[in-house]
Amino acid sequence: MTIDKEYQENSLLIYRGAFTVNLISILGNQIKLMPEIDFKTVQKLFRIFMELTQNVSYYSAEVVDVKSGVSCGSGWVTIQNYENHLRITTGNRIRHEHGPKLISYCREINSFDEPQLRKLKRDIRAQALERDTGAQIGLIQTSIISGNKLDCKVLSDDHDYNFFILSTTTNKDSLDIAED
Repeated sequence: MTIDKEYQENSLLIYRGAFTVNLISILGNQIKLMPEIDFKTVQKLFRIFMELTQNVSYYSAEVVDVKSGVSCGSGWVTIQNYENHLRITTGNRIRHEHGPKLISYCREINSFDEPQLRKLKRDIRAQALERDTGAQIGLIQTSIISGNKLDCKVLSDDHDYNFFILSTTTNKDSLDIAED
């Protein structure tokens, strides 16, 4: 799927393809070097970037073999620069049946304040052996770090897959970084 124009405007970074561990690290290091953004905002942006791109790498339904026996998810990421905030967005294919669950997770996360999110994260981690909780923990952590709501949508792709787009913003000149 192509990256819509709305996610390309004001871009500081655009990438589409396989999300290997090495690539995520390289792009993450580039984020840390962005001179036009204050240090604390860059730190938050880096942490959000890591959460969202790892989710694409681990959970995208579109998988790329990068070497013998090693594969990773494929999708895209953009970082956009606006006057008072930065917006980071990822997009990737998901199985059709995962769309409603992801939308539900985002709605639940958006309904909580920070203390409630931290409790939810602890509760879900405690259940980690009972069910797959990775993507949900990443979404919770993204909301905690950004201090803002998650904006997600599921677009129809084909009969087996949908396309999941997830955005959040981080305010510029932030005074504190949320901790785990």
